[in-house]
Amino acid sequence: MSIIDRTLNFIKERKAKIRNGGINSIQSPFIRFLDDFLGVEQQKYYVVTGSTKAAKTQLATYLFIYNTLLYCMKNPDKARCKIFYYPMEEAPEDVVLRFESFILNEILKTRISVKDLTSTCNKEVDQSIIDKLENDLKPYLDFFNEHVEFSTSRNPTGVWNEVKRYCEEHGKVHKKKQKIKDDDGNTHEVDVFDYYEKNDPDEYVIVFFDHLSLVQLERGMTLKQSADKLSEYFVVLRNRYKVIPVLVQQQTAEMESLDAFKEKKLRPTAQGLADTKYSGRDCNVLLGIFSPFRHELPEYKGYDITRLRDNCRFLEVILNRGGSAGGQIGLFFDGATCNFAELPKSTDATNMGRLYAYLDKIRKQN
Repeated sequence: MSIIDRTLNFIKERKAKIRNGGINSIQSPFIRFLDDFLGVEQQKYYVVTGSTKAAKTQLATYLFIYNTLLYCMKNPDKARCKIFYYPMEEAPEDVVLRFESFILNEILKTRISVKDLTSTCNKEVDQSIIDKLENDLKPYLDFFNEHVEFSTSRNPTGVWNEVKRYCEEHGKVHKKKQKIKDDDGNTHEVDVFDYYEKNDPDEYVIVFFDHLSLVQLERGMTLKQSADKLSEYFVVLRNRYKVIPVLVQQQTAEMESLDAFKEKKLRPTAQGLADTKYSGRDCNVLLGIFSPFRHELPEYKGYDITRLRDNCRFLEVILNRGGSAGGQIGLFFDGATCNFAELPKSTDATNMGRLYAYLDKIRKQN
């Protein structure tokens, strides 16, 4: 089958899927921002960037892991998922604890931080919380356990081999004949990659790497070369196997410098990507997260940061190959439960007042 025929079939299949009640993407939870950031699409490469302590890991986890898992669990007829999680700076147990805190709040409206969940401050966690995790929330935790695979691979080649193996075990690689010349000028025919067919076209295979600065060096390579190699592998996994790479990447220290503050250039940028800029070139969508409170700004985009404080973030589409870039939206961020929600519009006095009252309440509890 020619590439033209495959492309036409692809268009027809996606049209038919929508007509029959299926989906072609897992929608973002930020409804007012859908024109800027649609959500999770197969065969797209995403980078999430921000300064230190901007909550880039929490945002990436919320958008690409939590939202995907909940959607697939509730809609098994429309989408399935497999998530390869590479936690470079924390243990898998920490990731699971964060999910437990999130799901307690999201499903049962029981707000409890990981610190309180683990009795860190010598205050015993209530038995009712443990009961909820073992009973009410067991289906969610089992689903997480079945669909999220933690890996000990830390170097680019290890990631490549692991994900490639999974794809080829869950699909078929089609090859074609290609003529090549050897060193003596003799022509030979060899089999080369042509295209890939997934066994399950509705499976979303996500490779979540957190974060780039901690990638293990390939033998004989510098950090930048290893980072470039990882991004190169992500491009091949996306293009060949329809994988969804999600890379968390730090901004350079210069983005938080006094000069940057004076010049009001504090928001994350493609030029500010630490360790390598190639990931910004390679990805389909570059998302930035910005915390005005971290930079001691009293007001930002019409919002009173002195009242919102660290519960406020701004999400921006910095680069977007398939659509417009530059869109920005304010988000409420609850760091205790790794939860995000769209802020009311800054001119919506009624709903902003309700939010301030809620923040006053939870701050008193803390």
